[in-house]
Amino acid sequence: MILRTLQVGQLASNCYLVGCERTGQGIVIDPGADAPLIQQAIEAEGLQIGLIVLTHYHFDHIGAAEPLRASTGAPLAIHADEADLLREPPPLFRFFQPRIPTLQADRLLQTDERLSVGDLQIVVLHTPGHSPGGISLHIPAERVVFSGDALFCEGVGRTDFPGGDWSLLEASIRDRLFTLAEETVVYPGHGPETTIGREKRHNPFVRP
Repeated sequence: MILRTLQVGQLASNCYLVGCERTGQGIVIDPGADAPLIQQAIEAEGLQIGLIVLTHYHFDHIGAAEPLRASTGAPLAIHADEADLLREPPPLFRFFQPRIPTLQADRLLQTDERLSVGDLQIVVLHTPGHSPGGISLHIPAERVVFSGDALFCEGVGRTDFPGGDWSLLEASIRDRLFTLAEETVVYPGHGPETTIGREKRHNPFVRP
């Protein structure tokens, strides 16, 4: 598997390039900002991007989605529960970023849907709480999961933005993420990677 992590934007969001080594097919996860940097990394890895996936609709994860859609020709995907929020972001977000793009998704993802990227099979896990349609992307064969802003290294996503719900987030982590193999590497929306086992033992916000 090809995996490249880029920190983008003022909030240091993690953007991930994930690709199949054999075919060169790839996806972009959470292009939050800095489209030229992301495009340069795509070209350096030799990837043919077939899909741009947003783990959730928040402004710090979507800023480069439109220019990348234009440059790669790849469709933009988000969970069905957040299509309307992507198209009409809450006014509150303009306090943090006045020029928030309004985007129309090309593809609406469903819970437990499987995405094929060359030889890679990616499972869409619905992990709401930080946002109503938040998703994590699990690649079982590689034992990795991209958790968006649901789960961080010894942290969790905030739930005070519109659509946030602590009880849903707690259930998402316990019932969806903590049931993955302990050696599964977690690549979060912000900060360093971790593992499911480490978070089960040391995350102070959620216990198994």
